[in-house]
Amino acid sequence: MFRHLRPLSFVLCVLAIGACTVDENGNIVPSPSSSAGSTAKPKISQAGTCFMFVTEETGGTYKLTTGVGDGTNAPLGEEKKGLTAEKLDALYASELAIMNISPECLAILATDRTEARPAKRASS
Repeated sequence: MFRHLRPLSFVLCVLAIGACTVDENGNIVPSPSSSAGSTAKPKISQAGTCFMFVTEETGGTYKLTTGVGDGTNAPLGEEKKGLTAEKLDALYASELAIMNISPECLAILATDRTEARPAKRASS
């Protein structure tokens, strides 16, 4: 009578078990990524964190730095310099859209023009 529900039951069981992990004692526990309260902010030093930040340059232009964290404190990034506010905003939106769908980005740390870092002053 309920034979047509067996495949569905199997799939639901697999999904439920897949959402859990097994600890060192063999107990099934919720996976760390699904635990409530895990609101840690992504860090640029974490491998897999896609980052993007804006720096003000002298002369009213901006620099956009993007990259992917590799586990080091100072991962390599790509810089695009001399951007006007309009070009920066368009590029920022485009890069953020790419980060949101990229499987390489396990987390995203992005700051826009409103949070731009000030330009470094030339040492005298």
